[in-house]
Order: sequence, then C-alpha cells, then structure tokens
Amino acid sequence: MSQSTFQPRGADGVDGPTVSVIIPTKNVGEWIPQTVESLKGQTLSDIEVLVVDDGSTDDTVERFEEAAADDPRFRILPNPGIGGAQARNHAIAMARGEFLAFADGDDIIPSGAYRMLVEQARASGSEMVIGNHLVMEPQQITSRDRSVPLYRGVRAGITLLDEPRFLRDRVCWNRIIRRSSWHAAGLAFADSRRSNDIQAMTHAYCAFAFDVIPEPVYAYRRRIGRTSMTWSKHQPGPLLDHFRQELACLEPVRRLADERVLEQYFAGILEFDIWAHGVVAIESDGDEFEEVRDLLVELVTAAPQRARDRLPLRPRLAYGLVAKRQWELARLILGEPGVAMAEALERIDVETLIRASVESDPGSHEALADLVRTACLAPIANGTADEGHVGRLHALAQRMHRAGIVDQAFTRRELHLLAIEDDIPVEELRLRAVEALPAETLQSAVTATREALARVRRGGARELLRVAARVRPRHVLVIARETRPRHLAAAARSAARIARRRLGR
Repeated sequence: MSQSTFQPRGADGVDGPTVSVIIPTKNVGEWIPQTVESLKGQTLSDIEVLVVDDGSTDDTVERFEEAAADDPRFRILPNPGIGGAQARNHAIAMARGEFLAFADGDDIIPSGAYRMLVEQARASGSEMVIGNHLVMEPQQITSRDRSVPLYRGVRAGITLLDEPRFLRDRVCWNRIIRRSSWHAAGLAFADSRRSNDIQAMTHAYCAFAFDVIPEPVYAYRRRIGRTSMTWSKHQPGPLLDHFRQELACLEPVRRLADERVLEQYFAGILEFDIWAHGVVAIESDGDEFEEVRDLLVELVTAAPQRARDRLPLRPRLAYGLVAKRQWELARLILGEPGVAMAEALERIDVETLIRASVESDPGSHEALADLVRTACLAPIANGTADEGHVGRLHALAQRMHRAGIVDQAFTRRELHLLAIEDDIPVEELRLRAVEALPAETLQSAVTATREALARVRRGGARELLRVAARVRPRHVLVIARETRPRHLAAAARSAARIARRRLGR
C-alpha cells in the first residue's frame, strides 16, 4: 500500500484491474480496518482500492495504512477538493478498472460480492449490475428485500420503464457500473453535503439497462451520534442540499416522458425520502429552515395527483397543507394522535383546516375522516379519554364533519355516531364509538366487552339481551388473537386481588 498518484488505464500500456473500488473517508478510524479486511477477503482478487481521505482529524489514515500494509492493490489519495463527492470524482478520474464500485469507509463488503456482480455483468453485457444489501443497526441486521421486494431473483436487461420502483434505491454502493459507460453518460457525483449520490444514480437508472442479483453485496452500517449521516440529515444545511438534489433528480425522470415512472418517483420520495427529511422542517418555525420549506413546497406541488393519492393518509394530509403553506396546521397533523391532538384541534379553526386540505388535494376527505377517527372517536372508544372529555371529543368530531368532510369518507356506523344530537350518557357514547370503529386492537376489543358486561351487571337479564349484539364476534376474535401470556398473568393477578378483597369482607 502506498500514497501516490498513478496513470489512468491504458496510459502506461497495461490493462487495469477488473474492478476499481472507490472509498471516500473522513473520521472513520474506528471502522476502516473492518472495511479493508472485507475487501482483502474478496473472492475476486483482481481489484484496486482507491481511498480518498477528505481531511480526517482522527486516526483514519493511520489505521487504513496499517490495515492495508503490504497489499499493493490499496492506494490512498489526497482529496484535491472538499467533500465526499469531490473525493469520489477524483478517484473515478484516476481509476483503471473495467468496472467502478463504491463503498464507504465504515461499511463491509461480503466476500463474494464483486465476483457475483462481475459474473452477471459478463454474462449479460449489461452496463450496471445491482445487488441486494444488508443494513447493520446496533440491535439488528436486516435485508433490503424485506422492505423493497426487488431482489427476489436474477433479472437481466431491465429498465425503469419495466420496474420504476428501483428509484427507491439510489445508493451507489450496492452495484458496479462499467467505467466506459459512466464516462459516456457524463455521470458525476454532485457537490453536495448530503445525498450526493442520488443524482448520479438517478441519471444512471435513466441512461442504462441494468441487471439485478438477489445476493447481498454490501452491508451498510447505520450509525448514531453527531458524526453520523443520520444526525446530519436534520440540520438546515444538509436538508437544503438534499432537497436541491431531489429537484435535480426530477429532471432526468421527466425526460423519460413516462407517467408511470414519474408517479412512482414521487410516490417513493414523498412517502420515504422527503418525509424522513422534511418532517423536521415542518415541525420547526425557525427562520433557519425557511429555504428548506420553500423547496419542500416546490417538490410537493410538482408531484402528480396520482402520486399523492398513493400516500398513507397522514403524510397525504400533511403534504396538502404544506402545498398551501399552512405550516401551523401541518405541524398539528404531525402530532401524536389521541386526546392531545384533539385538544390542539379545538384551539384552531377546523373549517380552515378542512378547506385548505380539500383545496390542495380534492381526494383528502378520507385522510380527514381518519383524523376524526384517531383524534376524536378512538379515544372515546378505547377509554383513553376521561368522562369529562368524551362529550367534547364527540362535539369536535361533529364539527369537523360538518366543516366539509363528505359522508362517503365515513362508514355507516360512524355517520350514525356523528348524527347523535341528544345528551346521552358517557357509557352509551363509548359503546356507540366501539361499535362504529373497527376492533383493530386488543384494547378496543376489551373495552367493548368490559362496557357491555358492566351494563349487564347493572341491568340484569333484560340488559343482557339488549347489549348482546354490541359485543361483536370480531371483538372475541381480536381478544383471542392478541392475548399474550403477560395479559393472562395480569388477569390472574387482578382476579387474585378481587378474591382477597371479597374473602376479607
């Protein structure tokens, strides 16, 4: 291993290696030895490893040199610029390999990764081959195909027109790309503090047909703490860079002129990438996030309606309010569902909330109805709202419905509940709410059963006939399905306490 510059492939008349592995490093001294060892153990030995250090202030360089000593395939280069993107671009210019591969200095490459990727590329002639990858967290290791089912088998010569969901995976390190194809397409990493690979990988997806293999070819380490990318994504500067990169990614996708690809692109980034990054900008009312919020509005309003239609209800509602720059209302939507959210709704003009949501997204009625359920009706049904709150929550639900949420967004039983005008007892209102809402949780099913039994105890056999229909078969099924040993143990302790009290009388 040496620190030097060297000639691009062909300049000295000697063919280069099969794969050039490019690694930008900065303050990864704790992990770089593991990365080096994983590269030493590759079953494809015909590789070169180009490490470009971006001004580490820890012992990264020393630990790399120690780990890579006596292996001439490893070289370390100074970064002529600043940042990981310039480091990668510099190494690409110096690379001699037939294929380019990328890695980070704190991750691990499985031993057969590059051999499998190259064998697939040679078999098909494709310009890019992508593999499954692992995510290493402090408490678990997961495979990417568990959340994005795109790596279930070998697939050759596919494009975004065939499978637009690959726009969900725009990392650079789970693939190899022919170096000649990289240069022919004019690809380069964007000079960005965050997400500097998503633009280059989006351009690659739009430029090449590619292959996929199911084996994991990379193990990504998800770190925590102030030096990690996870921490930095919540800072104004990196957030601004990320949203600028997303807008840059939009251009090549639009040039494909395919509505399905554009819809999938926006559905993916709105549900995952932008949601993960943008929530902090919505939640903050500080001036430091003002530019970030402007770009967030630009991205949301550029999305086709069909992409927003595919979103989960809560993000869809929040994005609708973002598009109208209703930041205070959007912050409210991000709150924890339940009584606290209902109290926040009581303090605002819900008519403005309903109107702004529907104007921005005509299909938001279902999301608004779900807000009524989670903030108002569910606390009534599951008992988290005390007796003093039940009537207020019911009145708020009625007010929101009348403000403009269409009847079709509610079930028939919910509409019956919202139509109740008489001053009825709290326990009756709870029972009606339990009837109206799906028994999706053990708590709501137990509440329904407990309330019915309480009425039977007070009313005897006549009341039994009246409330028998209120405990639905679904409640019994939920209790049977969701009951765990800890619940039985708690019930036994409760029964023992009751028995002791009665025996002591």
